[in-house]
Amino acid sequence: MNRQARVFLRNGNITKTVDITGPEKPDISNDVLRKWQNIIDLIAKILDVPSGLIMKITEDSMEVFAKSSNRENPYEVGGCDTLGHGLYCETVIGKNSELHIDNALKYEEWSHNPDVRLDMISYYGLPLQWPDKTFFGTICVLDRKVHVYNDDFKRLIGEFKLSIEKDLDLLCQKQELKFYAERDCLTSVFNRRKIESVISNEFSRSKRNANPFSIAIFDLNRFKDINDKKGHDVGDRVLTAFASGLAKRIRTVDAFGRWGGDEFLLVCPDTPKKGIRVLLSNIENDVKAEMDQVTGNSGFCSGIAEFSGADEDYRTILKRADEDLYRCKQKN
Repeated sequence: MNRQARVFLRNGNITKTVDITGPEKPDISNDVLRKWQNIIDLIAKILDVPSGLIMKITEDSMEVFAKSSNRENPYEVGGCDTLGHGLYCETVIGKNSELHIDNALKYEEWSHNPDVRLDMISYYGLPLQWPDKTFFGTICVLDRKVHVYNDDFKRLIGEFKLSIEKDLDLLCQKQELKFYAERDCLTSVFNRRKIESVISNEFSRSKRNANPFSIAIFDLNRFKDINDKKGHDVGDRVLTAFASGLAKRIRTVDAFGRWGGDEFLLVCPDTPKKGIRVLLSNIENDVKAEMDQVTGNSGFCSGIAEFSGADEDYRTILKRADEDLYRCKQKN
């Protein structure tokens, strides 16, 4: 879900709500950040200005995400100013267009904006957006002297804007490819390759640090009968109902995936066996109720096992969980 911010447009004296970077967006990689650093350094050098910036908008502030590395630049990476003050960049984002201020001191609405306190009286900036049109922030240049940017300079900054937005697009594409490479195509939970990687990594971490962790294997009740008597489309809906019902009720630190067929695997870091039993006892009835909305008399069995320092590899934990699952199925 996208986040929102309230920006104040000083030259229109209005406040506007805009969509900004949300938690679903990818992080900016170090390679991309190095590229952006080169861009902002080049802009400051070519335009002969003390400050080139890439700004990121948050829910309550404009934050310096990258700055030109010339010594006369007064801004610091991570520095921020709260929204609502009529910052130059707020108007850029609020209007989703360029802003060119040749001399803030000659305009009543701009003469007292926060950047004037740093003697930054001229400004040119453009908005930066993710491919879904939510705002990342701005790319801008500031100067202590009157500066009228000609069309060639504006086009140059415009090309850098497009380059940065292309990077944002590529980051989203890579994130999407990674998502589908790790997900089961029917249920959208982790696929076997990913969940096996998770349990392997968790096993290695527990071996190093003696941290507890537990797993649960699930098997759906009478799943073959559902497929045979009601059809595979109903079977698929039961699988999806179980997977979504469980996935939305586990902790964010837990990992959940489809192990194969109607078997699923849950990995709970830093959790002893009794902890995972408490978790399942709290959610079992709700998950079964959602499955029963697809077809009645459904449900699932589970088998639980906890990491032991004597385990040679994660497969021994899986074996114990499988044995516990078998005992559960014998009762149903």
